[in-house]
Amino acid sequence: MPPAPPVTMAVCPSSVPGMLNSSKILNLAQHTRKDSGVIRSGAPRAHKCPPMSEAAHRQTRYVAAERLPEPAPLPVPPPTRDVDKARADLTEYGMCILLDVLKPNELRRLRDKLDAQAEAERCLGELAPPGANTNRQLVSNLVNKGQMFLDLIEREETDWLAGYMLGKNFLVSSMTGGIFHGPTAEPQALHRDQGQVPAEADFPAACNLFWCLDEFTPAAGSTWIVPGSHRWAPEHLIKPPSRDHAVQVEVPEGAVFSWEGRLWHGAGANQDSSPRRHIANYYCLPWMRQQENWGVTCLQDVIDNASPKLRARLGMRTYGTLGMMTGTRVDADAVSLGNYDVVMPEYIIGEGGALHKMSRVSKEQS
Repeated sequence: MPPAPPVTMAVCPSSVPGMLNSSKILNLAQHTRKDSGVIRSGAPRAHKCPPMSEAAHRQTRYVAAERLPEPAPLPVPPPTRDVDKARADLTEYGMCILLDVLKPNELRRLRDKLDAQAEAERCLGELAPPGANTNRQLVSNLVNKGQMFLDLIEREETDWLAGYMLGKNFLVSSMTGGIFHGPTAEPQALHRDQGQVPAEADFPAACNLFWCLDEFTPAAGSTWIVPGSHRWAPEHLIKPPSRDHAVQVEVPEGAVFSWEGRLWHGAGANQDSSPRRHIANYYCLPWMRQQENWGVTCLQDVIDNASPKLRARLGMRTYGTLGMMTGTRVDADAVSLGNYDVVMPEYIIGEGGALHKMSRVSKEQS
């Protein structure tokens, strides 16, 4: 059996290992400062935990809030510019709204880029992706569709939020743009984003960051969400709850709306034909299978031009023994245990020592 990936010990309060109650969540922040409209506080103080504490198995710094006594929703937390308050909201409510992340010029450029890409894909005729010519268009695999989309993966807000929930080695599971072209009939069914993970898991294995390019309102089809449902007992995380438990969030343009993978939620129905554009960055733990199969669909040019951080987010860095590429010798120092950057071999070795050229799709092949 291969060795297990390295474990990063969790931070947990001394009173109840691995658990936080709501009165303690905000006490983690210290030395607040402002940066580009978003407030970031200093690192939380680590409490000493006994060996093999309840939190240790999570392999992240995420600290869980106490389970709710019954499956009832909590209120939506108010939007905030304070990063530590946002992370506290993720613990207590399973969601947060971080304000004023995208500046007006960034909003304009991202809207124009997403609109142009959506139009280009609608014009592909019989080759257009499913749903491209409907009133709710999804533009998938934005990793291949422009540097400004890739830049969102490397922003510090991504590390602050996704890194808090999933640890420093999280992966890009998918990256999708969404846009309404007109009214839609039905809201999306309530679901959880880590439905493939056993409901007993007491930690987020996935999370979403929505970069809101337009205002999210109920009339525009804003997301239905059940705040606090990540803290329900496992038997209430299998079948969707009644929509009576859900509420539609309201999010200003330029904000990041984030939630963790155990939370019940679903897209709303558009009623007023407003575009309600967003970019959805879906992230997962490094031992989970990614939603998009980047090993096949990510352009070689993207890999070649990516920073070490972006390469790692796309899965081009091992997690223990996971994610290796084996073939002919490469000029890289692999380690037998621990994480290392993946270098693609020139050839894959086949039956009888036959050499097969390693190739990926690139822009030159279009």
